[in-house]
Amino acid sequence: MNKRITIKDIAKELNIHHSTVSRALRNDPRVNEKTRDVVLAYAREHEYQTNMNAVQLRGTSNNAIALIVPNINHSFFADVISQLTNIAFQKGYVISVFQSNEKYEQEKEIINTIIQHNFAGVIVSIAKDTQKSDHFRLLKKFGIPLVFFDRVCEDIIAPKVIVNNYDITASATEWLIKKGYSRIAHITGTNIINVFRNRDQGYQDTLNKFNLVYKNSIEIKKDFSIEIGKEVFQKLWSSTQRPDAIISSSVNLTLGILVQAKILGVKIPEELGLITFGNMMTSEIYQPQITTIEQQETEIAQTTFELLEDMIANNNNQIIVKEIKAQLILRESC
Repeated sequence: MNKRITIKDIAKELNIHHSTVSRALRNDPRVNEKTRDVVLAYAREHEYQTNMNAVQLRGTSNNAIALIVPNINHSFFADVISQLTNIAFQKGYVISVFQSNEKYEQEKEIINTIIQHNFAGVIVSIAKDTQKSDHFRLLKKFGIPLVFFDRVCEDIIAPKVIVNNYDITASATEWLIKKGYSRIAHITGTNIINVFRNRDQGYQDTLNKFNLVYKNSIEIKKDFSIEIGKEVFQKLWSSTQRPDAIISSSVNLTLGILVQAKILGVKIPEELGLITFGNMMTSEIYQPQITTIEQQETEIAQTTFELLEDMIANNNNQIIVKEIKAQLILRESC
């Protein structure tokens, strides 16, 4: 683990006073241009990052954890946020929640902010746009513990908490097949992300296992929304081969499917079987009740926090991957 370079380190190397270095880094006009350029060049070369905790909170302990999620409006992430903040409070930590809005560039900027403020640790589920992972490697360079959950960077060596997405999607697909459905569509996210790639593979492999010809896996690259769900279902129902069942990767997509199905007069489950990922608050109220794949947010949050706390408290860098078992909750929609 590399030591964070400080203002005093720069001052010592350049043989100038640390107050001059501090002023140069802040573009203070009292520092002449030549000295400022030398300081800034050295700082860039050695990847200096301002430690905002040192500036603002001198003498205080660091108990702040950064939590990065793609979208706080998604029920899964909202539930995990709620669970993690409660656990952290009980353990004497505070959590700052950052939303990447599914954007790689925004995620990178968040990581820079986290480094500047020297957070005690980071918990992250990556954005849909994230294909590179160098920004997460910076955390290790500056000695900031990192734990991934749900959506992970598979090329980063760090503890991870994942869901059995392959197995549970395979089980859901097999359940539908054994119930007599033969044209099962799968609506999911981009295959760039481990979560959606594993779900799609579970779906595809199960269709192959039962020698079903109909395959229709729809990859949604935009944010999951009710409107997207409506549009996708409209296209599916207007096609020459309508599906007789759908597995949806998102509550928002599922709500859109339900709205459009009602508009089109489609009867569930008589004409369309339906399974959704995510714990819909209306799943038991909606008629018919919706079959769901519940991802055990409480267990995910508890396991994720325990891994991070162990890294913070004991400097434990053991790489652990924990798989949480999702459950298929059978109701009336299929």
